[in-house]
Amino acid sequence: MNCEMSETRMRILQLLKMRNSMTVNQLTDALNISSMGIRQHLSILEGEGLVEFHQEKQERGRPHYIYSLTDEANTLFPTTYANFAVGLMQEVAKVNGPGFINKVFRNRMKSQLKMYQERLQGKNIVERIKELAHIRDEEGYMARFDENDTDYVLIEHNCPIAAIAEAYPHVCEIELALFRQSLGTKVYRVEHLMQGSHRCCYRIPKAECMKQDSKSAEMNK
Repeated sequence: MNCEMSETRMRILQLLKMRNSMTVNQLTDALNISSMGIRQHLSILEGEGLVEFHQEKQERGRPHYIYSLTDEANTLFPTTYANFAVGLMQEVAKVNGPGFINKVFRNRMKSQLKMYQERLQGKNIVERIKELAHIRDEEGYMARFDENDTDYVLIEHNCPIAAIAEAYPHVCEIELALFRQSLGTKVYRVEHLMQGSHRCCYRIPKAECMKQDSKSAEMNK
């Protein structure tokens, strides 16, 4: 992001990226700053073309103003030169055929799998999911771990390879296979940036994790 931008405004942009949209009150609670201060920062961001808002009517009282990022703001987040990569792959495909690109993706997955498994080795399933979230966060996916009563959840708020995924959707399926093989359990994608969601969200059933841990315990006896 722009190093000249204030830390508070950068944090507002990060929160809007992660939560898709927020009200002034929600931002106030999250940042522990006065609502007047939040509005001043939002006004500056709006003037820079990075934030937009719409009104949401309430049954009672004044309408809420809901703030979200503009398309321009999304370009501030990591992209790892994806547009260049897409152009390069298109040129490679002209020479070697479109099937060659999928082969490249699969070979890349094998390299990632080896690295992921080295970092996940010796950990139980919960630790593996948390470490996977940490790895993905390091790679620019703004990833985090969560859980509910039935599932562990891996959430990614950013996609550094969005341009590649749009041009070559198969890379998303390879990525899902990477998660399954890395964790050694079932993983389901329940939200997808490429299908209109504001994030990618993966569900890992706790029941399946218990089965895998039981199998591992039996094998280690």
